[in-house]
Amino acid sequence: MNTVQSLYENMVVEWKSSDSEDRCVERILWISPVDDLLCCIVMGDEKALPNMRTYSEYTAAFKADLLKQVDWINDNIPLLDSDINSEHLLIRDKSWDAIKDIVTDEPDCFEKGFRGLKIREVQARTGIHKSTIYRYLRRYWQGGKMKNALLPHFNNCGNVGNDRAAKESKRGRPRKFEDEPVGINIDEEIKQLLRSGIRLFYNNKDKSPLKHAYQKTLEKFFASGFRQEGQALIPVLPPPDKLPTFGQYKYWFNKEMNLEDTITSRHGKKRFSLDYRPILGSSTYESFGPGSRFQIDATVADVYLVSEYRREWIIGRPIIYIVIDVFSRYIAGIYIGLEGPSWIGAMMALANTTTDKVNFCAQYGINIDPEDWLSSHLPQKLTADRGELEGTRPSQLIDVLGVDVENAPPYRADWKGIVEQQFRLANLRSIRFIPGAIKERFRERGERDYRLDAKLTLREFTQIMIHNILYHNNDHHMRWYDRNEFMVADEVMPIPREIWNWGIINRNGRLKKQPEHIVKLNLMLQGEATVTAAGIQFKGVHYGSDLAMREQWFVKARAGKTWRVKVCYDPRSTNEIYLWLDNGHRFETCTLLEREERYFNKRFEEVEDLLEIERHQGRHQDVNNMLSKIELDAQTKAIVEMAAKKTNEAIKQSEESNNQRVKGTRQRRTTERMANREHEAFQLSGQDEARKGSTNNVVPLKSDETADKKQAYIPPADNLSKIKAYLHEEDDEDE
Repeated sequence: MNTVQSLYENMVVEWKSSDSEDRCVERILWISPVDDLLCCIVMGDEKALPNMRTYSEYTAAFKADLLKQVDWINDNIPLLDSDINSEHLLIRDKSWDAIKDIVTDEPDCFEKGFRGLKIREVQARTGIHKSTIYRYLRRYWQGGKMKNALLPHFNNCGNVGNDRAAKESKRGRPRKFEDEPVGINIDEEIKQLLRSGIRLFYNNKDKSPLKHAYQKTLEKFFASGFRQEGQALIPVLPPPDKLPTFGQYKYWFNKEMNLEDTITSRHGKKRFSLDYRPILGSSTYESFGPGSRFQIDATVADVYLVSEYRREWIIGRPIIYIVIDVFSRYIAGIYIGLEGPSWIGAMMALANTTTDKVNFCAQYGINIDPEDWLSSHLPQKLTADRGELEGTRPSQLIDVLGVDVENAPPYRADWKGIVEQQFRLANLRSIRFIPGAIKERFRERGERDYRLDAKLTLREFTQIMIHNILYHNNDHHMRWYDRNEFMVADEVMPIPREIWNWGIINRNGRLKKQPEHIVKLNLMLQGEATVTAAGIQFKGVHYGSDLAMREQWFVKARAGKTWRVKVCYDPRSTNEIYLWLDNGHRFETCTLLEREERYFNKRFEEVEDLLEIERHQGRHQDVNNMLSKIELDAQTKAIVEMAAKKTNEAIKQSEESNNQRVKGTRQRRTTERMANREHEAFQLSGQDEARKGSTNNVVPLKSDETADKKQAYIPPADNLSKIKAYLHEEDDEDE
């Protein structure tokens, strides 16, 4: 039995046809939350306009295998918003300003008559031609309803990113009159002078006009001399045909201008934040179905944890991020770690909303079925606090992923009451019963310190929270949930999963899907690693990859010098990091080296804690080593001084010359060695000491003549003995 295919906004589908070689690919732009209607547009058609279809037509086509979902990747839409030229951003924003009042009025903008009326209003307001407005609309809808789809497609023409080289002939349009000065070509040296002039005379608190900055630039950098008139020193400029024109100055100013830096330099940071910072919020607060609005918030859990490496180490309280769907109260994503509350934690939680939850739970040893945790989508709107998602950082969510960010006003926690309620429920269900939990905010005097009761690691606490969320999504009966009349008629139980599934079928027009690599690129943490002879080093951990081995990176690093590469990483696991390749369009996986096995299946936070503790212990041990070395040096000095005193006294009493002392070294060494052998030899029976004692008290009555004869006997010398004797003589001469 075929399951019913869920449809969602921004979905790209292809109609199957065996009668024609032409491909019919459409993008779903809007789905009615109530009626059996949806709106779509044909992809790749330069004259396409939105068409209204029935929802049942699409579901029936999926069931009959006449329609399939496909991926649509548009290389003209940049994946990284930070790399876009500021001039292109101005063009994009100008295009967006022309159509934003049209496209935000859904579904009326898909109706031909209403759309024509709105376009005429835009023409009257901006003077833009009707065909240009239609081109903006078509590009926006076919590009997935993202602002970045309105960026100019300059990469399809010319030599993108390269300036024309200066030659003998003058570049640019010819002069209208013959007597006009021809001017000069702007080479790299003159370009640098123009940059310096803009920085000195335009980007400052004086707020000078660009014309005045141009004049000051010529006076400072292009004057050929000075003329003195009275007390005035007047710069002398070359002829006009030897100077850059104001048009050239203005051209390079617009080409290389960083608008944010310019406004900040001229008006200050406070004025920029007040009057010029992009407005990311929205006053609309509605929720028609799953994905209409997610809420995100963080809290510090009321429990203390221990280290993954050494359980006697207390590491403090973890941070919990929860992302919840407002319509169904279904928890769509979480992040639990030691980072935050911060942008990093918020991005990890949003990345988790698009993650396959079966794989996510498997990382923590929890096996679930796909229907146990269904969500893997982005919302249409995201309500957040005035912290992590305030400012310019969330621009990638808006411009690249098509998610609107709405920040709650200050002191208005009730705007995020749904997600904050989850923290209270999690504490009541599980956290307060965990060892190390904070029972009361203030302990009574003499009461046991609850921090000493900590028993769980970060991983184990995450397992508990996953089970908590699975319970909430699948079994939590929300008696207080206000079901609408349609839910009552369909007998929908007030359980998050039941409401979510009902909304997918009846009000599924707000869920968004993006290709997995785009979501990861924009939500994973970014950093720089160093290629060394020991591996790709990142945060003190070393990695290897097939690409690095094929291209001999580590050999080059050892033969030459190290270099840095851009990487993406997931702070929840040290097992892998990812190299950026082809400007972020693909990745190379870097895996943990075998010698770094102690970091396997650990978090980066725990690795950083371990390395910091080891550095602290190393500094403490350095002090101990220094103290022990001081003691060693003192003992050595005392022994040397005593020995030197005895030896010097013996030398004074001796009648031998220095030459005699040195000459007899070998014979005296032999004598010393024979004497040492007597007391160094192993004697386990103890008879040797008794023998030595009796020998000292006995006087021999008769000498052993045979022994004397044996000792007096000298055997005939062989060739080997002659060689040894010759070598000994040479050694004595050297000494």
